[in-house]
Amino acid sequence: MVLPEVPNTRFSVNKYVNLFYHVCVLFFEYFPDEYSLGILNNSTYRQQHEHLKTQSLHQKFQYLQQHSFYTWDFIGKPLFEAPTMASTREILKGTSQNLIDVWLEILSEASMSYKDIWAQTEVKLKEYMSKFEAEWNPICKSILTIMANLAKLSWTTKAINVHLVDCVYGAQSWISDVVAPPFPVVDIEKKLLAHEIAHTLLPDYLLKTKLQSLGLDGDISHTIVDLIAYFGVKEYVADPERRGIKPNPNYYAKVTKLYPIFEDCYKNPERHQSFDEVLKQIKL
Repeated sequence: MVLPEVPNTRFSVNKYVNLFYHVCVLFFEYFPDEYSLGILNNSTYRQQHEHLKTQSLHQKFQYLQQHSFYTWDFIGKPLFEAPTMASTREILKGTSQNLIDVWLEILSEASMSYKDIWAQTEVKLKEYMSKFEAEWNPICKSILTIMANLAKLSWTTKAINVHLVDCVYGAQSWISDVVAPPFPVVDIEKKLLAHEIAHTLLPDYLLKTKLQSLGLDGDISHTIVDLIAYFGVKEYVADPERRGIKPNPNYYAKVTKLYPIFEDCYKNPERHQSFDEVLKQIKL
């Protein structure tokens, strides 16, 4: 097996990251479907803390809707007022500053009622982090090596920051950061984390472009990511067939057809020299 350089995973429990997601889960209706139906869709948490959704906070989120969470709203729309290219800098700086100011007001107002919640949450998250790190750290390098060999790609980041957040529903990743909940079954947490880390190895812009160039269905992109994560952790979980670990054919498009291809890549990594070759095998 090739032993590529792999990033470190750094776990953290941060009050203000948790506070941010706390208010976002409570006010999920102001976010795009990608978030409101995904990582912010924790209805149990929302019902438990419904009384914290004050009218004042509602008004602040409504203000944010003027320049919400899309590139058009944040960048494109303000440029309507720009008479010259030189003036765009000040216009965009003003838009950015307005959003920062409102977010600071939201976080400041919400922090008072969050104080007691955090007192309990911090203890729970730190206990979980200690327990999970003891399981994850000894196997992390091997898991990330397997994933890189499956994808035939090198890691482009030296460290991945894993933020443990109590109130989110599922997990989410960015270029070098992952937000994940403390899932009670440690083996499922391993798979959940591996899936999000796989997204950082094989970002959507790269994968979807390659699928489109080969005339393949873009819906299988998430399936490919999950299979890479699954075979990465397969050796390090007690029951690889368990629900929540093995890719679910009811959720992942065409996983039954793709599974044997990635199983072969896992067992015989020398058969394919590039990720394009793997995709061509899928096309066949």
